[in-house]
Amino acid sequence: MTLRRKILAAVSSLAVCSAVLLAGCAETPTTTGSALKETGILTLSVNPEIELEYNREGQVTGLSGKNEDGKKIVASYPDYIGKDCSQVLEDLILKIHEAGYFVEDIDGNQKNIVLQLEPGSVLPNDHFLQDMSDSTRNAVKQLQMASEIVTIDDDDYDPSYAKDGQPSPYITLEKAKEIALTQANVAAADANFQDKEFDHDDGTPIFELEFTANGYEYEYDIHAVTGKVLKAEHKQQSVSSGTGNDTDYGPNNDGVTDYNDTDYGPNNDGVTDYNDTDYGPNNDGVTDYNDTDYGPNNDGVTDYNDTDYGPNNDGVTDYNDTDYGPNNDGVTDYDNTDYGPNNDGVTDYNDTDYASSGATDYHSTDYGSTDYED
Repeated sequence: MTLRRKILAAVSSLAVCSAVLLAGCAETPTTTGSALKETGILTLSVNPEIELEYNREGQVTGLSGKNEDGKKIVASYPDYIGKDCSQVLEDLILKIHEAGYFVEDIDGNQKNIVLQLEPGSVLPNDHFLQDMSDSTRNAVKQLQMASEIVTIDDDDYDPSYAKDGQPSPYITLEKAKEIALTQANVAAADANFQDKEFDHDDGTPIFELEFTANGYEYEYDIHAVTGKVLKAEHKQQSVSSGTGNDTDYGPNNDGVTDYNDTDYGPNNDGVTDYNDTDYGPNNDGVTDYNDTDYGPNNDGVTDYNDTDYGPNNDGVTDYNDTDYGPNNDGVTDYDNTDYGPNNDGVTDYNDTDYASSGATDYHSTDYGSTDYED
């Protein structure tokens, strides 16, 4: 019995080992295709389009021109193998400049430089694309150019076009808008996009963009794969475009003026009460047009019959009281014209003798003591 049990145990152990081996063999095919990618591709686009292939250390292993202009530049630069990507980019920018590709501008501005990282490319470090952008910007600065640098990485591709496990070949609309605004030298806050369309023009995938900014209308076509600017033009904005009626200059303006909103006062609620003409202190919002009592201690009602403005006025003017003289008794004696000294209240119009006698001798010419014959 002991021998039999030993034989059974050995057989069982052999069976278990066989099962483990078989299981291991079954898993092998699932791991053979999962090797990490060891290279990456970075594309430089101005007008020449040049593809840089690099390894995990960021060293260039290959260069290829993607268009005729790019092929010419690559042919003039044979000693790139093993150089760092940043150095190769700076060298290429210099060669593109020397070849005269930056002389021609786009819509009045120097051409953008686009750096595009192919989806799934190996990254030597987490800030690889930013480093490449900084190197390119340094080359631009040394050449005293004004070209802007635009980068396209994994996050800038539209995931809705991914298919069969392959990443999307098309950039997003937002990235296309960024490229257009950068080329036009327009701030995003100043731009208003009226038309945004993704289309294929003779087989070329493009974003057709129309926007307005700072009094101008822009039309830009952006290549949906490379980000290249294919069309760029602008013109002064016309009144018929619909923005000429924007007279909303107030704070928090929304670009449309409500001509019925004429409530400019403090604490305005956007609606003017045209009947509120009560601008005085302690105004209650309603003006009493009959309140013309502006005097002191006014009671809000003016007595138009009260024209007694004199001192000690009693509120009623006696129009017959014209006795303005001293010691006036309130009644004027119009016959009292005796204004001279010692007046007795009656004027003797025949009394022309202002001397003490009271009678004037018109024949007497002796006014003094002068004797003309003396």
